[in-house]
Amino acid sequence: MERKQPFCIAIGENLIIAILNDELAELQDYAMDAGDALWYIMGTDAWLELQTNGGRSALVARSYDKTYFTCFVGDEIVEKIKHLEESGIIVLSSNVELRPEELLKDFKEDSSLDDIGYWIEDKSKKNGVDIGGLIFCYYSLEARKRLHGNDYID
Repeated sequence: MERKQPFCIAIGENLIIAILNDELAELQDYAMDAGDALWYIMGTDAWLELQTNGGRSALVARSYDKTYFTCFVGDEIVEKIKHLEESGIIVLSSNVELRPEELLKDFKEDSSLDDIGYWIEDKSKKNGVDIGGLIFCYYSLEARKRLHGNDYID
């Protein structure tokens, strides 16, 4: 079976990246319970950053010494995050393929984090889908330098 590539969509102010489960298996021990279906990863454990990879823009999930996944993004997403200094981006991981058109249909432009959390719980209970949600910190280059110094790899 061909491995599906991660994708990123914008739902109002929220950015959502969808990946397959195993990309984040190592990080599960670092996930912090936020009290609902969306957990979060501390920005000192792993973060998302914007990079150029092969001439294409990509959101890259990484820590000081490891890259977890790369999600190529279009100009619309780049423009949306280009001005962010520090922000959270939702990463959905699932054992079944998630499709952009389905997520765009399931969520409204003003969907909140709570709405996304309820959607995760609903999909898990009703459809038996193994789905999880993590919130990653997004750091601009300036924020990474301020927070991590020169200790991160490029």
